[in-house]
Amino acid sequence: MRLFYQQKVIGKKSRKLQKIPFSIEEPVTTLQELLVQLVTQQVQQYNDKKVDTPLHLYLTDQQIEDAAQHGKVHFGEKKNDTLQSVDQAISTMLQAFQDELFLVLHNEDSLDSLTTPLTLQEDDVFTFIKLTMLAGRIW
Repeated sequence: MRLFYQQKVIGKKSRKLQKIPFSIEEPVTTLQELLVQLVTQQVQQYNDKKVDTPLHLYLTDQQIEDAAQHGKVHFGEKKNDTLQSVDQAISTMLQAFQDELFLVLHNEDSLDSLTTPLTLQEDDVFTFIKLTMLAGRIW
């Protein structure tokens, strides 16, 4: 089943939300199962990314323009060659959700619990909003 996700960091006004497709292979019934599958896919994609330097060290004007819209112009290379642990990433994600460091929206509905039952349809959109802590002092 094909789904989409989009990410938003509060305070970054220039970033447009872009729908990124992902697919799930196993049926999911809860938010936790969906998040575990998504994190597993992301870690596998990261680990599969090559560490090699590119053959060409230039970007086209179109690539620069596209990257600038996302807020970061880079060659796409990976600087770290260590493989990331899927289990550690899942544990970190679950702890971050429990600590309310990010919000999850399913289409327009907020999901507040990992045990929230999901009814998924093709092309549903999940939005992840990373929350940032405010700096300051309480007088």
